[in-house]
Amino acid sequence: VNPYPRRLGLTTSPLDLELPPLPDEARADLTYLPAFAIDDEGSQTPDDALSLEGDRLWVHVADAAALVRPGDAVDLEARARGASLHLPESIVPMLPESATQRLGLGLAEVSPALSFGIDVRPEGQILGLEILPAWVRVTRLTYEEAEAQLDQAPFRSLYRLAQTYQARRRANGAVSIDFPEVRVRVQEEQVSLRLLPPLKSRLLVQEAMILAGEAVAHFALERDIPLLYATQEVADVGQPVGDVLSLAQMVALRRTLKRSQYRTTPAPHGGMGLSAYTQATSPLRRYPDLVVHQQVRAFLRGEGLLGTQDMVERIGAVEAVIGSVRQVEQLSDRHWTLVYLRRQPGWCGEGVVVEQHGQSGKVLIPELGLEVPLRLPADASPDSRLPLVLNGVNLAQLEAYLRVRT
Repeated sequence: VNPYPRRLGLTTSPLDLELPPLPDEARADLTYLPAFAIDDEGSQTPDDALSLEGDRLWVHVADAAALVRPGDAVDLEARARGASLHLPESIVPMLPESATQRLGLGLAEVSPALSFGIDVRPEGQILGLEILPAWVRVTRLTYEEAEAQLDQAPFRSLYRLAQTYQARRRANGAVSIDFPEVRVRVQEEQVSLRLLPPLKSRLLVQEAMILAGEAVAHFALERDIPLLYATQEVADVGQPVGDVLSLAQMVALRRTLKRSQYRTTPAPHGGMGLSAYTQATSPLRRYPDLVVHQQVRAFLRGEGLLGTQDMVERIGAVEAVIGSVRQVEQLSDRHWTLVYLRRQPGWCGEGVVVEQHGQSGKVLIPELGLEVPLRLPADASPDSRLPLVLNGVNLAQLEAYLRVRT
């Protein structure tokens, strides 16, 4: 039993509300463009897809705001949840399950989307943005399948664009932290852990989504559209452009980062290296993204927009719950990882020293995605690798006891 959703007051029941039919409105026919929704194997919410048309990057996003209007029953419930809750044992969607069934990209032969056509310079600067309600024909791929096609069109050009755009952000001070990522899953009471490989296809998708967020932020600024802007203050840690940091350096850098915040006025997102940024590519899973889509769609229709005070209310509602959502996800991953270890009393592995204070410190176990305190040997130093053996697990305190194997 995972106790943390209940302890922090989060619901684990699906949202049982009806959605209206898709409105009868004009949609651009973009089905001529090959579009690819790239995600982890087994993903159940394909909410974004990519196309390339000359120098224009298309980011197609599930058109959630076509069905969820500001202030309706589904919108209010989504606001109270803040985001979908991703647990190892289940996913609790922010919206009714029918939203994904009807709007998920690639789940039908042709899917409705809100499509962002972004014109990009060769050096990664944004020239302009066109936003269209559209019909798209999407092929779903796993990251591994996309990785195998990176030497082919359009993936080769998409990856080159991602590299160029990331380099521009890094030159503007973007912070790069790339910890080992472990996917924890629970099925039929069996816990499985999988270390996700550092695939280039993940960078491709990540940078396309960030680029879309920057483009939408500037689109809104130029047209006085009130939005929820994501901002972050970052201390000047002097990370050289292009530097690859060690695990210990990344932990030290992480300690300097402040929590990102939503604001009604744009401010730099230091972690992204952007002067203005908004989240716009996951409206099925994150309430701030849904609000952005609602505002953009109202602007395209020529309808009244939500005002700044409406944005303030939504920021308050989201910040009241989103921290708990993220905390429950982290605690749940650690809980089930420790359950996995408790079922393997003879576990042995390797840890990397990421913090050191004399003979005490902390190690990161890459294959588990787990950080634990440890008494260090006299010759240990940051980033040194230590053979470890499990002594025991205290599940109630979320603690694993390990020692250096001799």
